Amino acid sequence: MDIVKIAFVGILTVLLYGLLRQIKPEIAPLIVLGGAAVILITLTDSLLNVSGSVDDMMSLAGLEKENVSLLMKALGICVVTQFAADICYDNSCSSIAAAVELAGRVGAVALAMPMIKTVAQIAIGLING
Repeated sequence: MDIVKIAFVGILTVLLYGLLRQIKPEIAPLIVLGGAAVILITLTDSLLNVSGSVDDMMSLAGLEKENVSLLMKALGICVVTQFAADICYDNSCSSIAAAVELAGRVGAVALAMPMIKTVAQIAIGLING
């Protein structure tokens, strides 16, 4: 991951956004989305390396891949949701940002339901003896 490249793209995006916001305000949000897309594409290799490392650690620790996979997916939902909500907030769309955040929360809970169900069954089994 080349943090200098990512920082440069971020600064360039902000500068272009500031210029275009005054000249063509309807195009300015597209600059932000484009800059964000470039940054995310730059991060894909690093994310794949992290995913591979997590898989290696799971096998060493003897953890079930399903549970760790669910946690990684939930983390992905949280990151994407926060990213999208921040873009909405930056463009003065707080109601859309709130809806995106709610959708992310619901998605994370829905993803975790199998784990929650398993924990509830274990708890019920312990209570009943």
